[in-house]
Amino acid sequence: MTCTDFEELSGAYVLDAISPEEQQEADHHLAECAQCRALVRELRTALDHLPLSVPQREPSASVKEHILNTIQEDAAANQPIQHIDQIRARKLPRSAWQTWRNQLLALAAVLMLLLLVGMGAWNISLQQQIHHLSVNAPVTYTLQGTSTHTGISGELIYYPQQHISVLIMRGLAQPDGTQVYQGWLLKGKQPISIGLLNIENGVATLDYMGNLTGFNAAAVSLEPGPQASPRAPVGPVLALGTLH
Repeated sequence: MTCTDFEELSGAYVLDAISPEEQQEADHHLAECAQCRALVRELRTALDHLPLSVPQREPSASVKEHILNTIQEDAAANQPIQHIDQIRARKLPRSAWQTWRNQLLALAAVLMLLLLVGMGAWNISLQQQIHHLSVNAPVTYTLQGTSTHTGISGELIYYPQQHISVLIMRGLAQPDGTQVYQGWLLKGKQPISIGLLNIENGVATLDYMGNLTGFNAAAVSLEPGPQASPRAPVGPVLALGTLH
């Protein structure tokens, strides 16, 4: 899959509306393409705000019919609605006044019912959207510098539904020579490399495609480079954070 292919599929990808085969190809492409991973983050940020815009609800057909029938009954009786003071001035018979008042109260009750139905539907929809957001919201874990590197801090932001993590670190100096900063996940005492961090404008970042279930900590180390250390940190661990 090329970047052009993924851009055409990106909208459906963030909505989880693609086939398992397309999902596999897209995940494989994202694991190797930082530009498309950035596109996915932007789309998900926009998507997170969409549920806050709740669509207007139309009244049901039965409610509309009841309102129209009430209006038609008033028209058939040839009783145009007038100001209450004018009706009283004409000294309508008590029975006629009470009939008109009952019809007016019935219409007001129907309008109130319509308002309550609309508010109830809106409230249910909003609660569903909030629940969706809370279930699929990203989880943020904090990393702090070790005792000799207190100026370092960062976060590991994990998107559980998509199994994508973004590591963001601040306070890391530009490495010397071939040295590199490397990210790690720890399962018990076993470290697993998640790649090398890229430093731009004083901020180091790393994208990782994978499930964090079972890992108990994340760490950043300074390695001799120029390649990532394959099995465990060779250089000093600069920052560490628990995943709970």
